Amino acid sequence: MAGDMDKGGGNLVSSNLQTDPDVAAKQPRPERISIQDASSWVLRVGVITSVIVMLTGFTLSLVQHPLTVAEVTGIAFPSNFGSVFTGIAKGNSSSIMELGVFLLVMTPVVRVFTAMVLFAVEDHDWLYTSVTFIVLVTVLSALIFLH
Repeated sequence: MAGDMDKGGGNLVSSNLQTDPDVAAKQPRPERISIQDASSWVLRVGVITSVIVMLTGFTLSLVQHPLTVAEVTGIAFPSNFGSVFTGIAKGNSSSIMELGVFLLVMTPVVRVFTAMVLFAVEDHDWLYTSVTFIVLVTVLSALIFLH
């Protein structure tokens, strides 16, 4: 044990780990964020959040005014963002359910955005970053212009 100590009192084994490039290369690196793991978490959180919001709106609808099935099928849901957010501010249950649908539709968009960021930041893969950016712009354009 005494032979392992250098003149400064430090451990030779630990000083070799810091200076030897071969030993340093074998050290475990900090955990990276996997694109698959991030994508699965985004999808899970998005779906769960949208279901909770939709169920909240549905429950609020039943509490505010119990309806028959025929009356429920005749409810007009808001179709633009302004009326959805105005309805939410007023406590309109159909607006809350529409927000849940909006969150569900936006979940894959957020997943594509997350993948693009991880391709750029974690992998430094500019080809995949560019392709993912094109997919993101295409999806957002379709959502905006087809509405």
